[in-house]
Amino acid sequence: MALESFIQLWTHRYKKYTHIFTAHALGYKARLYFKNVKSRLAKNQKLIAIVRTEHFGDIIAAEPISRYVRSLYPDAHIVWFTKPAYQCLVECNPAINEVFTEFCVTQRDVLFKGNVFDEIFELQFRNNNHCPTCNVFIENPVAERRNINIFNYFDYGNLLEVFAQTGDLIPPKTAFPGDDQPRLYLQDAQRHKVDSLNLPERFVVLHCRSNYAPKDWPSERWEQLVAWLAETYDYEIVEVGQESCLNVSTQSFRNLCGKLTILETAEVIRRASLFIGLDSGPSHLGNATGTFGIILMGSLNNFPDYNPYSGGYGRQENAVFVRQLGVPCRELTFEFVQDKVEQVMSKLEIA
Repeated sequence: MALESFIQLWTHRYKKYTHIFTAHALGYKARLYFKNVKSRLAKNQKLIAIVRTEHFGDIIAAEPISRYVRSLYPDAHIVWFTKPAYQCLVECNPAINEVFTEFCVTQRDVLFKGNVFDEIFELQFRNNNHCPTCNVFIENPVAERRNINIFNYFDYGNLLEVFAQTGDLIPPKTAFPGDDQPRLYLQDAQRHKVDSLNLPERFVVLHCRSNYAPKDWPSERWEQLVAWLAETYDYEIVEVGQESCLNVSTQSFRNLCGKLTILETAEVIRRASLFIGLDSGPSHLGNATGTFGIILMGSLNNFPDYNPYSGGYGRQENAVFVRQLGVPCRELTFEFVQDKVEQVMSKLEIA
């Protein structure tokens, strides 16, 4: 074995085993911490865990579960488990007492094996319970028993209904029994940041790239849409997201990609006259903030026709789904999308 390969091998092993050791140590530390939390609770007060660690659109979709669990256990100490990047989505939720930002699933596994929590509502299944460094998958027994997995989950309803079923909160394939409108809890920090952007009174927000290519619409058609909107309507066009995929020169277009936090993006969407985007995290921000949405959707893997949303978007009271049965999003023509957008814009103009 060449020296360079030898060094790479042992560097990899060092990082892996350091990670595993850290995960176990943090798991035992968290076990002690929550034992202390539980010792300070009243005699009949339950310690409850809600686990939804990713992605940010999924966490927003699952938000009504926090309020539903609170209604079931009004005196409980409720802890939401999430990845650190998404702590902001739940830390100001009044239905939650505490947010636990996990290091990895191994840490959580070690913690839960201590049997500290009285109830654990697992809102995810195998593919969300994986640490690639530890090479560990954590199963959700409820999801296994109900045969809910990455290949069939939309057969069980929208995301909120699926998560409630994997958490054993509702019977299989039933509607969510509580208020199903997702909410966000925006703070002054986000409002002040967006105030500083000096956005116009009338603007349309676009989100043009998801984290999963089969959900996307080609960039050149987005560019056509921007050009047509700029030429036809007196609205500024604001793009949000992690990274822009557009090459646009019109003066009425503004690129805010990569410049905002998740909640700052939510505040921008909240102030917009209209949101146009994909089945992705920002569309869940639109649903939660109440901005009317035009959502470009297509067939997805095993799901020729699906609806990820609850609330106003899910019932299409506050959104229009732009799709054709069995047609992937990338195959939607510009003319088809343009017609749907024009119908909504004409109503905005009248209003």
